Amino acid sequence: MTRLRISTSITAPIEDVYQHVTGFGANGLSSKKQTGLLYSENIRQEGHEYVFSEDVRRYPDDPAEINTWRCTFEFPLQRTMRAVDSNWSHRTDTFRPDNAFTHWSIEWQTQDNFIRGLVKYIAFKIATNRVLKRQILDPVKEHFAKDFQ
Repeated sequence: MTRLRISTSITAPIEDVYQHVTGFGANGLSSKKQTGLLYSENIRQEGHEYVFSEDVRRYPDDPAEINTWRCTFEFPLQRTMRAVDSNWSHRTDTFRPDNAFTHWSIEWQTQDNFIRGLVKYIAFKIATNRVLKRQILDPVKEHFAKDFQ
């Protein structure tokens, strides 16, 4: 299994960043609609885990590809998303206070064999990490930058 990682620092309190990113606050799930990076309306709780499904197809013309996630939340330090019955990578978001900033890291753990994992790692280092930073990290940084300018 290969581990792929991106991170950033955000000028905001850890609790605020965690809740914005995960949709989960000190009192549990904030909303069952699109909140932060949790996209689903069919979230259900099973013990300490939240389970939801989403359509992960790349293009609207592609056939539906439903992926189910099992999520655990450790407010305000970590969220873990495990892909169920899928070859999608597991994801862990980690939040750490750092003076006036919150350091946010995302790590994906691929479920591939060594060769496929190595190919993904090389592609990630060459190009994918920049795209993910633009699509995932930058919008959150911009959201909080408005409050602290």
